[in-house]
Amino acid sequence: MEIILASKSPRRRKIFSELGYHFNIHPSEIDEENKNKLLPDDYVRDISEKKAFSVWEDNRHNAIVAGDTIINLKEKIIGKPKSTEEAFKIIKELSNQTHCVMSALSLVVNGKVNTIVDHSFVTFKNLSDDDIKKYISSFDILDKAGAYNIEECEQFLIKKIDGCYHNIVGFPLRKFKSSEIERILKKL
Repeated sequence: MEIILASKSPRRRKIFSELGYHFNIHPSEIDEENKNKLLPDDYVRDISEKKAFSVWEDNRHNAIVAGDTIINLKEKIIGKPKSTEEAFKIIKELSNQTHCVMSALSLVVNGKVNTIVDHSFVTFKNLSDDDIKKYISSFDILDKAGAYNIEECEQFLIKKIDGCYHNIVGFPLRKFKSSEIERILKKL
């Protein structure tokens, strides 16, 4: 049985690799629209599990690992921006606020799913429009939930972090280390 990481995220791939796992990449292609108006906790879990099952359908003899990361600002789900204009609006909204970064990680083996979700809290500095424009023009922000990558922006945008840093990157490492997912993967 092989491990397949159903993810486009280079950050998730890097962390999973650093943990010592050997895996193949097969990104999932699912519709991530919140059609059922799920709350953030339910939504991030649902998307992670859908990603895993979508790849498992064609790889039933393998273990499929998938994940998702979202921003929760006052129960509003903030995903990846579709344009620099949307990115500006998102960062402006996060400015001088504390938001919750939620990352889910799912494992599907033999049609059974295990999922973990972790929460980290990030407080942004009070940012001027010029600060935001400078940040957006300096970094690739369109493939990141909340229009930011913690690894690139900490000194520019972030005032305070409370919780697992890797969770903000997109891999709930703190919860993974004591999870059923880790125990199952170690046996493979």
